[in-house]
Amino acid sequence: MPIDYLSDKISSVSLIDRFITDPGLKIVNSARISYNKETKTFEEKDGKLVKFLWNHGHTSPYRHSYLTFHVKAPLFLFRQLMKYQVGSGFRTYEVNEQEVKLEIFDHFYDTDKGCSWNEVSGRYVQMAPEFYLPVKARRNPPHGNKQASVDLTEDDPTHQQMFSTMAASVWGAVQSYERLIELGVAKEIARMILPQNIYSEAYWTCSTQAMIHFLSQRLKPDAQYEIRMLAEAIYELVKPDLDLMGLTKENI
Repeated sequence: MPIDYLSDKISSVSLIDRFITDPGLKIVNSARISYNKETKTFEEKDGKLVKFLWNHGHTSPYRHSYLTFHVKAPLFLFRQLMKYQVGSGFRTYEVNEQEVKLEIFDHFYDTDKGCSWNEVSGRYVQMAPEFYLPVKARRNPPHGNKQASVDLTEDDPTHQQMFSTMAASVWGAVQSYERLIELGVAKEIARMILPQNIYSEAYWTCSTQAMIHFLSQRLKPDAQYEIRMLAEAIYELVKPDLDLMGLTKENI
């Protein structure tokens, strides 16, 4: 298989938009509205409130702010990332001939809700033959957590055997896919034979809650290596916001 089709770069991500001014201030004011109070500046005591709210599961104030990421990653990572769809739905009403926006909170994954996902469609475009192949092989431990994996030793011949086997399988899938397209088969059918390690791209808009929840689970050492690397990249992008809120890898 031509090496140009293969990549060991797991994923890439950029933060393209923030629908927030001061996320910490917005969180504490959203919480204090219960007491009809508001603060103008974010202070040390507010950082303690932000952490208290998160640690005790009072997460609705985190759903008022949003971020939009542009992510490129293999499909198997996207299927993990799509689980983190928690946010607010924005609806517009007219009151006295004035447009008013109210935030309606719920937890359903729906196109009308605050967390949105738009991805390159294999129905409309011919999928680019670009695939992720890991450099190192991993194995499941003989006992314990069945989801866990450990690296094999550097001199284990399994590394090359894994790479060769996966590369041959991917190359066969590419040839079959392109042949089906040449025959006039619809792209929505032809794409069915492409493997999970093909790259795709998507816009992911999520609430601050969804983003932090994602990081809290996928930054853990026992998370799959590939999704952990994506989480590390997202963490670096939002670290300035988390620092303002007094949140770190250790306490989210």
